Amino acid sequence: MARPRLPQAKAEVSGAAVLHPGRFKDRKTAKRTRALGEPYVRMSAAQQECWREIADEMPWLNSSHRRLVRLACIISARLDDEDVGINQLQTLSAILSKLGATPVDETKVNHGDDEDEDPADAFFARSH
Repeated sequence: MARPRLPQAKAEVSGAAVLHPGRFKDRKTAKRTRALGEPYVRMSAAQQECWREIADEMPWLNSSHRRLVRLACIISARLDDEDVGINQLQTLSAILSKLGATPVDETKVNHGDDEDEDPADAFFARSH
């Protein structure tokens, strides 16, 4: 099975579009996407807090991800209050993976230049 395509917005945030410009040169993106926006009105306070955390942690999400984010928030809010089963945990894991929020994906996302540079990087960095 082929790997799923990396969304253009995530490729730009992660630096993949710069590393492999040929892969993204002719890629078409949805023209009418909006920001993720505010949580749904009917969500509980705990679910809305989860929404805000997800929106802050994953800046590449947009309005097309709203339903998946809502499902992730519902399950995440239950983690604090209830005893959730393995099926719900697996569902949450699958949703987070689809949103690009797994630990493996985190290593691919460029979080900016907030970190101090390590002087050892000059000696141990691989040259391409």
